Amino acid sequence: MEKHQSRISLPAIEDMTLEEKIGQLLVTGFPEEQMDDSFINLVKQEKIGNVILFQENIKSREQLALLCRDMRERIMEETGIPPFITIDEEGGIVSRITEDMGRMPSAMAMAALGREKVYEAAKCSGEMLKALGINFNLAPVLDVNSNVCNPVIGIRSYGQDGKEAWDMASAAMEGYMDAGIMCSGKHFPGHGDTDTDSHLALPVIRKTRDEMEETELYPFRRAVEAGIPAITIAHIVFEKEDSLPATMSKKIVTGVLKEELGFEGLVISDCMEMNAISKTYGIPEGCVQALNAGIDLIFISHIHEEVKNTVQALKREVLSGRISMERLNQAVSKILYYKERYGILPAQGEEDVFEKAVTVSEDFYRQVVEMGTAGNPGPFPLGERPCFISPSQSRVSLVSNAAKHKSFAQEMRERFGGTAVEIALSPQEKEIQDVLAVAGGASSIVFGSLNGGIYKGQEELLKRLMELSIPMALATLRNPFELQGLPERIFRLPLYEYTERAARTAAGYLTP
Repeated sequence: MEKHQSRISLPAIEDMTLEEKIGQLLVTGFPEEQMDDSFINLVKQEKIGNVILFQENIKSREQLALLCRDMRERIMEETGIPPFITIDEEGGIVSRITEDMGRMPSAMAMAALGREKVYEAAKCSGEMLKALGINFNLAPVLDVNSNVCNPVIGIRSYGQDGKEAWDMASAAMEGYMDAGIMCSGKHFPGHGDTDTDSHLALPVIRKTRDEMEETELYPFRRAVEAGIPAITIAHIVFEKEDSLPATMSKKIVTGVLKEELGFEGLVISDCMEMNAISKTYGIPEGCVQALNAGIDLIFISHIHEEVKNTVQALKREVLSGRISMERLNQAVSKILYYKERYGILPAQGEEDVFEKAVTVSEDFYRQVVEMGTAGNPGPFPLGERPCFISPSQSRVSLVSNAAKHKSFAQEMRERFGGTAVEIALSPQEKEIQDVLAVAGGASSIVFGSLNGGIYKGQEELLKRLMELSIPMALATLRNPFELQGLPERIFRLPLYEYTERAARTAAGYLTP
């Protein structure tokens, strides 16, 4: 199933210095479209050996391919070892690339199209990333979407039960691996049934082990059996097993994942800057405990001062004996093993790879929206005074990209005229009254909801708008669950994402 690259000659672990070994454990990024001095100094002085890319690093495919080449050359020059160049490219709301590279729909959207297309989307994405010089995609999500009030997983999940989630996620895993890139299943032991975002606080799972086995752990157990190369650990407390976050828990990482499930691949952390760790234990101490717990590759995505602090903490604790040299060497050996297998050559940038990815991504997105609108009688007539309502473009979770385009309501008004009303994520009564006053004189209402089942103010606004008995369309810009149980007269538009593509697609279902 895997396509391995030519072997790369790597140094023997016994020939590496302590500083070089610690540098291999860490992954960080930088805030610009090219390497900044701070990042370059980290590579030079601390021998940092790995990179994570975000939206702010990416302007175009040509620029990104050049950046990946430059990063690879710089890190190879300073460490003698190729870097993991990592990215969160799940598709949908967690996508760092530009549309001209082929941004696939979300996991939930792809799952609606079936396993074969999930595989095709992942393989196309993997080939595209590989052509750019990216060798490690931080996907697929193995979390089960068992709590519709979950603010961070939702449409990132492939299914609402363990078997469904694994059936689809396994197709994505196979696609990435057949494309010849590294991938990681996330977020062990399961982030699907929480109502807290670990970017903001520390979630707690209170389920019994039997309950976890039936749902959350099922996709991970199957992924281990299928040979997934890496697994990402979540910043969550599995209360029945340990009081520590899973990231720092030897009982979870070594006891459950490695010993009970038998995982022998690369274990990686989620970003240690998330509040679940940084505001509770602190980043350096969290990283020390993560390494001792059994995590091999540790992400500190943005804050370079914390990278330096962590390097010093790791060095100090190795020298003190708190971290054994055996554990350090075990982690570094695992990293070198996978770099030898997936340490790809600099980007080639084949044009047909990008053209195929763009074609596939647009075709699949069109198909999934068409599927969700099949019960509508035809295009939705707006009339002369349409009123478009949506939350302003905002980040519902820190895992998604920062907003860079107009609100859905503004986009629709520019295309069709009428009135645009922007609302808060959870509007209060005064704001709801103001919106109703504007909408009451409209010929039609198009409401773009954003996780309306989670933000009760949106749910209440939807209920009150429907009571106006004005022709109405509901466009869901994230989870489509609020489309369930609507009166038949409401026009349904499941868009799955708050993007310019979603606005363009929605416009095709509306008519003046």
